Amino acid sequence: MAADNGVTLPLIEEEEPIRQYGDIEASDRRRRKDIDRQSARAVKGGATRGSYRKLALAATMLATVGVAFALLITAVELSKEDDNPVYDLGLDRSSPQYLLFLASAGKLLPGEVHAMLPEEVMGPGRLIIIGDVHGCVKELRELLDEAEYVEGEDTVVLVGDLVDKGPYPLEVLAEVRRLKFHSVRGNHDDEALAAYEAFLRGRHVPSSKAWVRDMPDAAAGWLHALPFSLRIPAYSITVVHAGIVPDVPLERQALGDMYLMREVANDTRGHWRAEEAKCDKGHLGPPWASVWNGPDHIYFGHDHQRGLQERSYATGLDTGCCYGDRLTAAVLPALKDWKLQAQSHEAASWRDLDKRGAKIISVPAHEKYYDVDPCD
Repeated sequence: MAADNGVTLPLIEEEEPIRQYGDIEASDRRRRKDIDRQSARAVKGGATRGSYRKLALAATMLATVGVAFALLITAVELSKEDDNPVYDLGLDRSSPQYLLFLASAGKLLPGEVHAMLPEEVMGPGRLIIIGDVHGCVKELRELLDEAEYVEGEDTVVLVGDLVDKGPYPLEVLAEVRRLKFHSVRGNHDDEALAAYEAFLRGRHVPSSKAWVRDMPDAAAGWLHALPFSLRIPAYSITVVHAGIVPDVPLERQALGDMYLMREVANDTRGHWRAEEAKCDKGHLGPPWASVWNGPDHIYFGHDHQRGLQERSYATGLDTGCCYGDRLTAAVLPALKDWKLQAQSHEAASWRDLDKRGAKIISVPAHEKYYDVDPCD
């Protein structure tokens, strides 16, 4: 499968389906039945050495199932030495979204977890970064008109959550693929992938994800390839869906945190830890963006409750379009102009964003599309 930009994508289909949680439970039951049969034979016919050996073997196999289940939780942490990073999915957390990682362990990870957008593949025009679209294709098109987007010249990056909640998820995917936009993976993109996998295997698909039944394989492959972060070194920018824990290297960030967190709190050792901090749970700490001190400026979404966030080194662009509010973008000047303005103003930090030509634009939602869980 090839993406629109010519990059080879990993296939969604696999000859051997991964063992999901339900598979493990079924396997556990089969092994328990095997042990019961062995025990019955031993009682009925006298326990021979062979019977005891078989019982011991079956017991060992049952214990292995328990170990395998524990290993499944951490198997997707790609532990490597020294300069090779450890990718921590944060599966020890209790949020239901983390169970999606557990259920799809490793299969849905993109080929490139932390991607980079080099200067040579960017267009000669501006950089436009767009907040959570959530299936609102009409507003997406209107936002591009408002930005006076020039196809083939401007580079567009989305902060994830392209789908769900809004009425046109398939149309959004078609549009961003046609225009060769870039994006990072949001939690709703990941949930859509999990639902698509369930559909391919003939399993239950939640009603909220029924649209995945009509998703083209190529669109699923494009979603599959979305990284969890996208660094744009020419602008000293990193794009993620939800956030980054301060003082933790990018390669050591828990991937689940990167598309779920909203706040940070101090752990017992005085280090920051990510908190999903849904609005119905109360605030557990400060917004992570308020304590992020660079060096990269982070563009992110996910936190529509706070709306537009303009911090010294972070800008939050989720302004709740699917809830009837607005769809928002940050428009940065073409790189050549960006560099000239930076030199001209000798901007010491991203506090001088306005001087360097960056501006925020938005368009109103046509209607309130979603009113089920405003804390999601």
